[in-house]
Amino acid sequence: MKKDWMIAVTGDKGGVGKSTLVALLAEWLLAQGRSVHIIDTDPNQTTQTWVDKCTNFGRTISSKDGAITIVDTAGTSGSSLTKYIRHADLILVPFKPHVADLEVIVGWFLSLKESLQSRVFFVPNMLSNTKEQRTGVSEISAVIKEETRGQLLSGLSERKAVYPPLLNGSKNNFFETKRDRKTREETQKLFTEITRNINL
Repeated sequence: MKKDWMIAVTGDKGGVGKSTLVALLAEWLLAQGRSVHIIDTDPNQTTQTWVDKCTNFGRTISSKDGAITIVDTAGTSGSSLTKYIRHADLILVPFKPHVADLEVIVGWFLSLKESLQSRVFFVPNMLSNTKEQRTGVSEISAVIKEETRGQLLSGLSERKAVYPPLLNGSKNNFFETKRDRKTREETQKLFTEITRNINL
C-alpha cells in the first residue's frame, strides 16, 4: 500500500458541500485508525475553522505527518488547480444535480487533461428524490461514459439536521456517535467506495 495519499476535494463550484465532505471523510479515516493532514485553500476557511473547533473540544483532527492529505480547494479555479489537484491521487467532486451546477461541473471536468479526468470521482450531494436530480445524476453518468474517464460514486442525501451541524465541531468523532440507520448506511457506502480506491 502506498504510504502517503493526497485527496483533493474540488470542482470549480461553491456551495456544493466540499467542506462538509472533507470533514466527513476525515472523520471516517480517523475512525478507521488512519492519520490525516487537512489543507484548506478556500478563502472562507470553513474546514480549517472546523478543525480549530474540534481542537478546542480537545480532539486533534489534522497532523502535518498524516498519511493521507485532504485538500479543500476554493470554489473557483486558481492556484489550487496547479498546486494540489495536479498532484492528487483522487479528485473528489461533490455536486448538486441541478442544471446550473451541472453546466459548471461538466465544463470544468471537460477542461481537464485526460490524466486528471481519470482521477475524478463525482459525488452527488444534497440529494432528494426528484426528477430533476435523477436526471442530473444520469447526465454526469453519460458524460463519464462518453469520456471513458472519471467515476460516479454514491452520494449523500439532503440531511439538514445531520451533516451541516458537523462543521460546528465536536469532542466525538462523527462515526463513533449514534446515527440513524439510513445515515449510517449512506455514509458507510460512500466512504467504503472512496477508501477502496486508496487501498485502505
